[in-house]
Amino acid sequence: MGRPRQFDEQALLDAAIELFWAQGFDTTSVEDVSRATGIGNGSIYGAYGNKRGLFLAAFERYCDGRARFVRAAIESAHGSARAAVHTLCHAVIDDCAAHPDRRGCLMINSIANLGSRIPEVATIGARTTATMENAVSERLRRAMIATGPADEELLSALSANVIMTTQGLIQLSRMGVASARLRGIADVSTEILPSAWAGGPDLR
Repeated sequence: MGRPRQFDEQALLDAAIELFWAQGFDTTSVEDVSRATGIGNGSIYGAYGNKRGLFLAAFERYCDGRARFVRAAIESAHGSARAAVHTLCHAVIDDCAAHPDRRGCLMINSIANLGSRIPEVATIGARTTATMENAVSERLRRAMIATGPADEELLSALSANVIMTTQGLIQLSRMGVASARLRGIADVSTEILPSAWAGGPDLR
């Protein structure tokens, strides 16, 4: 059995997330994380082995948080399935606006920059995307069942499209597109849902 860690692991990983997100993997060192947290290099290396191990632990924590964010947003909306997708898209836009210095999403950025060098990044990213799609699918399934038998193939495609849209909004935000423009794009994107899902009872 391994020795218990003598530091606040969640706080360490949160600090590592901030640094890897703002500076990138290649320009962030274990020493940077040590200075930011006051935790010695030896303790960090002892817990994670090397910078790659530290990054993967931080990356997985970040991705888990993003999956929870999507589920909370899609489930928070009252009313129709369109309202739920609208709420999710606007929550993503608000989150981007709240972090103007982050330049996008650590998951998306890391898949693009590190996916071929660190295969675990692509694996974690794919698993996280699937979790996000499942959260959307569960919410939309309730609307689909309310109007007739659920078409699972359509449901899967719609859920993937919703998550693809949110990721596209994040990338556009990273490019400097104004929030008002992003909201207009999000509003149009909700029109992909069947018109029967635009109203009806609260399907939470």
